[in-house]
Amino acid sequence: MAEERGAGAEPVVLFASRWWPAVLVPLGLLAVAVAIGFRLHAASLIVFIGTTAATVVSAWLHRDGALLADATGLLVRHRGTVTRSYRWSEIHQAGLARPGFGRLALAVYPDGGRWDVPGPNSAVMVGQVWLWRQPDPESRERIEAALRDHGVRVVDPLA
Repeated sequence: MAEERGAGAEPVVLFASRWWPAVLVPLGLLAVAVAIGFRLHAASLIVFIGTTAATVVSAWLHRDGALLADATGLLVRHRGTVTRSYRWSEIHQAGLARPGFGRLALAVYPDGGRWDVPGPNSAVMVGQVWLWRQPDPESRERIEAALRDHGVRVVDPLA
């Protein structure tokens, strides 16, 4: 989807990647993998280094990721490009989720019929960022308030 802006309002950052978990944590894992690989010999070393190097590359590419909100809906910033993700009218519920190691995203349940893909019962992870831990309670409340202000029901997808 092309970049679109709401009527005059600047987008608000709901959450954004932090540079240290996006790069330093995988680099630390790479160092541990190398140490374990040397201990277990060369064949294991290649597997450990390859897996951890892939994590480092992924983290580096996503280091500037963010999820933003404006008057129209959600925006995703990825590698310097901001794109529209979902309009507020397309979302009936959403909540914070942990889609993987060191990542945070918004689990969005878009409107849709029973057989639509994605349907109303399947979540879509929007704005995946590298964030070592859950946001603090103030940030979480700010995110949930932004959702509620636009008529989106807040859910806990991990519950």
